[in-house]
Amino acid sequence: MLVKCKKDSFQNIFEFMNYTEFVLGQKFPYKTIRKKDLSKYYFHAYCVLLNDMLKTHSGSLHQYAKLRHNIDLDSDIKLSIKKIKKKLILGNKVDYRFVLVSQLLHALELLNINTLKEEDKVLLQKKLCFSKKNFALALEYAKDHGKIKNERILKSFAAHVNFKDSHNKYKQTKVKHIGICANMSCGKSTFVNALLGNDYLPARNEATTACITSVYDYDNAKNMIGVAVKNDHIYAIGDNMDTVTINKWNSEADHIILESDLDNISNNNIVVAVHDTPGINNSGNDNHRKITMNFLSQNKMDAIIYVANAEHLATEDDKNLLVELRDKILPKSKSKMLFVINKFDSIDISKESKDDIVIRYLEFLEDLGFEKPKIYPISSKAARLFKMALNGRVDLFSENELDEFKPLVNKFNRRLNLSVNNDVFYIKETIQRSLEFGESITLDGEEVEIQKIYQALKNTGLLGLESDIETLLSNDEM
Repeated sequence: MLVKCKKDSFQNIFEFMNYTEFVLGQKFPYKTIRKKDLSKYYFHAYCVLLNDMLKTHSGSLHQYAKLRHNIDLDSDIKLSIKKIKKKLILGNKVDYRFVLVSQLLHALELLNINTLKEEDKVLLQKKLCFSKKNFALALEYAKDHGKIKNERILKSFAAHVNFKDSHNKYKQTKVKHIGICANMSCGKSTFVNALLGNDYLPARNEATTACITSVYDYDNAKNMIGVAVKNDHIYAIGDNMDTVTINKWNSEADHIILESDLDNISNNNIVVAVHDTPGINNSGNDNHRKITMNFLSQNKMDAIIYVANAEHLATEDDKNLLVELRDKILPKSKSKMLFVINKFDSIDISKESKDDIVIRYLEFLEDLGFEKPKIYPISSKAARLFKMALNGRVDLFSENELDEFKPLVNKFNRRLNLSVNNDVFYIKETIQRSLEFGESITLDGEEVEIQKIYQALKNTGLLGLESDIETLLSNDEM
């Protein structure tokens, strides 16, 4: 079923999905003779009850809100409620039904269901096995956590309240937009994947990106969530996106909108939205060019990153696209331009130095009228692999990537340094998390030191660009 796309529809969907991911990621331990976990019973109750509530309401978003998480539990709702009703935590009894009511009602609010019918309340009370008095108290707690007097119940609400506060702050943060533009086969989608620290967007040696793909940064995102839009209608939603789904949407949709964690850009002052446009092939179908130029002219970008191929610099196709951006987009948008020379690791620097290549490209850009262009030589492919390793995702490597990984680490430690800012440091939490695996990781039977991977990542040049992106968009200066 198609739903007319409204401007706030995406935000409502993202809020609901993020909240659901949070709820399904909580831990509900209790202590008896053996330490156990109530989480699976809690999640089962949450999914069943929320879906039951949605059945009685109609609305443009509700049909997409049904939880598709498979809870592997051979029990009915009564057993789940019985398990979470009263259990011990460090010797204190806590009734998790109070938290459950609050989280259910908050989920409904995110879907614009702000009031429950009386029959819904009666049904919820019965399924939760609440007395009328305690159910009324649970509804009161759900509306105002400040009214909770019971310290044990209040303690169990802490994670829920913190998440709501954090998400409200995120919603109020200003969004800054970055357009990614390139000719075909410059590694543009690989570049966006490097920012994400994973392999999400289709990246093949052809013009694969047939629509606009927008990725909004959300630091607390555990999974990637997404919406596909065609003819100004929402026609598909994904709550745990993967490459297969995005590839499918890419061939069908006009616009894919995703929310995930851009790996080294924080939400402290801004939310960064990266918009991947179709790769332009000047000798083929002109449709990609029209899609890209229409999007950049109709949506103000705070910055445009132009991605060039180190193997084919300053080509006629480069010139044509840059002139079109210069003449048709920049005068209206006043966007700042950053220039990436991608695939730099494919250049034999024993024959031509990095500086000579950058200077020659700088002169090419200045001849086209770009003043003091900021140029970043990088290797997106290597940066993505190094980020994935530091985040414990080596199990997602392909066979070719397993073969390439250690030689790339050695190359970027010994021979190739693309960093333009040697004072750039990767997120401390990422390195600390990596070191939890040990001082090294084992990959295809061989050990690779964490610090060597980190140094190799710095030398890919991507971290300097990420740091400048955050500085540029936060302070409107480089």
